[in-house]
Amino acid sequence: MRTRTLRGAAAIVGIVAMLGTAGVTGSLIADADARSVPVIDAGQQCTPGSQVLVSGSSYLVERLGLEDAWTLSRGRGVTVAVVDSGVEAGNVHFADALVPGVSTFGDGSAPADDDLFGHGTAVAGLIAARPADGSGVVGIAPEAKIMPVRAFQSAPEDGQSSRDLVGPTAASVVAGIRWAADHGAQIINVSLSDDQSADLYADAVAYAHARGSLVVASAGNRNTANANSPDPAHFYPGELPGALAVSAVLTDGTWNADSSYAGAHVDVAAPGQSMPSAYISGGDCVFNGDSASSSYATAVVSGAAALVAARYPAETPDQWAFRLTQSAMRVSPAERSDTVGWGEVRPAEALSLVDDGSLPGPQSPAYPAAEPTPEPTRTISIEPDADPLDPAREIVGWGFGAAATISVITLLLARGRARRAQR
Repeated sequence: MRTRTLRGAAAIVGIVAMLGTAGVTGSLIADADARSVPVIDAGQQCTPGSQVLVSGSSYLVERLGLEDAWTLSRGRGVTVAVVDSGVEAGNVHFADALVPGVSTFGDGSAPADDDLFGHGTAVAGLIAARPADGSGVVGIAPEAKIMPVRAFQSAPEDGQSSRDLVGPTAASVVAGIRWAADHGAQIINVSLSDDQSADLYADAVAYAHARGSLVVASAGNRNTANANSPDPAHFYPGELPGALAVSAVLTDGTWNADSSYAGAHVDVAAPGQSMPSAYISGGDCVFNGDSASSSYATAVVSGAAALVAARYPAETPDQWAFRLTQSAMRVSPAERSDTVGWGEVRPAEALSLVDDGSLPGPQSPAYPAAEPTPEPTRTISIEPDADPLDPAREIVGWGFGAAATISVITLLLARGRARRAQR
């Protein structure tokens, strides 16, 4: 099990992640897969207890073209599950936004609509925060519903020891994915990554996909990893079939190697720096002012997916994902990169995309690639009584051929002699 060291305020979650071993039932887990530690990004500069009213409009509105997108969809009728640290129900940005959720760690008694650290609340705010007086915070899909799925206990109370902390495990995360799919979430946001437990995550993503849910997950944050550890080889659940892996870019759209991982698993990118969202103080805050977090970029893409799912409810999760990747902003329409996948998400373009199967870029699930035409085969017919492997039959055949040739020659010679005799 790889351990990670987080910086600043993130140290709490780092301890939680390294020490957490409680599963869905509350018992200690001996299985190696279940003990793997999903990594969330917690590089936030906000402090619980202080209220920061973010003035002016969120820069995300302009950068992502949300005003145009909202003329087509605002996410109404779609539920987005946030598998995270919980969501604070009392925040003004979540008025009428939350549907019943669940806790999947310990004995399940912890309220899902409570959040001790703020990561899940910030993620939920980026997805579906309602506008509030005096604040510029607004979610990508401001009429979508949020389903809080609390997969870990995220911070200690006064007097608690590290023994009391419960971090996210593969078991608690995949249980959250499955529960969300069973309870009607069309989009499932997983703002974390794990380099172990492939089978657990694969089963959960396939389960959700079969029930019409799209899993949107982090492609991994480099600045949450231990600098002395090797880079992870895998990023679950994001890299799995049926999931959408999201990397983060800075406010100007550039990708930063100090913040994010790159790789063939990256599908799409979104802003992850200076993210204005809801916070557990009851107000709001700006997160990750000096880096790009794929946790928050993942939330942006989940919000965009909610817009798409609301406008195209009859389409499949694969078609929703295709709209997001095909319409993303990139240098070359036909090429993806390991840093930003198919490019930076553009919700308005995803909503207005017309898929006729001819667009360059990712393959449309509605127009699968044609199977290659097999080369024609040559057929050799053999007479029923012929056996090409019978040497005696070959010799007899040669004998008949030779005899016929001699007979012809003899006949010609005889005719020649006859003609000379007549002269």
